[in-house]
Amino acid sequence: MLKELKSSEFERARPLFQGFDYSLSIQAAIEGNNPGRIFVDDVNHPRTAFGLTVEGYLLAGEEGNLETNEGLRRLFKERIFTGEVFVNGNSSMSLAVHPETWEAKLPELIPTHEVEKIERYHYLCRNLKLDWRSNIPDGYAVRRVDRALLHDSRVLFPEAVREWMNFEEIWWTEENFLSKGVSFVVLHEGEAVAWCTPDCVSGDRIDVGIMTLRAHRRRGLATIAVAATVEHCLNNGFSAVGWHCNAINVGSWKTAEKVGFERNRQYAYYYYMYDLADHLAELGWYYYQRGEYAKTVQYYEQVFALRDENPDYYYHLVASAWALLGNKEKALEYLQTAVDRGWAHSEYTKQQEEFKILKDMPEWEAVLRRMEGGV
Repeated sequence: MLKELKSSEFERARPLFQGFDYSLSIQAAIEGNNPGRIFVDDVNHPRTAFGLTVEGYLLAGEEGNLETNEGLRRLFKERIFTGEVFVNGNSSMSLAVHPETWEAKLPELIPTHEVEKIERYHYLCRNLKLDWRSNIPDGYAVRRVDRALLHDSRVLFPEAVREWMNFEEIWWTEENFLSKGVSFVVLHEGEAVAWCTPDCVSGDRIDVGIMTLRAHRRRGLATIAVAATVEHCLNNGFSAVGWHCNAINVGSWKTAEKVGFERNRQYAYYYYMYDLADHLAELGWYYYQRGEYAKTVQYYEQVFALRDENPDYYYHLVASAWALLGNKEKALEYLQTAVDRGWAHSEYTKQQEEFKILKDMPEWEAVLRRMEGGV
């Protein structure tokens, strides 16, 4: 059985996490700057450690001890996947391991869920190379986030933005966030439309993230907010600013590189959604993005067998996968089901290239009419 360390005991596990040089969040947790929890096999002389941080969970140390691994399996099943124990979110887990030999053990530790392996990039910026001030579009303004801004009744932080920057889960308190983090927003007509936030702080390093409201994307606002944040950090005692993103997220890492970030290394997260149907849907989407459409169909069929109530876009995605596989009948069947479940985005459907194979079929026009509210 694994035992949880008190925060005053976190230092005992630090040597086990040395292999996670890209994970500032575990150092931030050990130093007490950001929330974290650590479970170990032995409180006094840990050989295996499982760390929960604001940027993901880390499994480190000896992977061959049967008793320890049984304790990990029970911890995942009884406390992690039930949402009882968590840091920064209780519905999913992004897990990194060191050494890599832990990867082969994951099916034993979490036998109920097939693992989704996501390649990630870690970037560091030590020199800003963008003149962000000259790139601010008309009608927008850049401000540092401070207490006055957060509590200014004339400034709107949309709900989606506030949920993304959850002070309690990432920083404990607003006061801790303001005293240790650095954050800049882009404002448009009094609304925060892009926000570069600090994820964690350790020593003279800080990790940041970015969010831009959909209606204000493709204007360079993310680049501007990040550059403003980086500039302030590098001018005020930080030696480097960190950035993490999925390798497949080209827009994210290109934004980072434009600001001056340089790729430090590649690593992997093993991603799990605790609800099995949600996890299978995530796997289906994972393979869809990689062009493996037969697997997309396979996983979503399992979702539909497990759960009757699903979002309309699940069925639209499966219709797309069948169309890309060249099966007109199945594509139409799932489009019909998507409409039955509430799908009404006819223009989006018409713009999808894969559905061109349906345009010579009378059912195609009929399903589009249904999306538009016709018979």
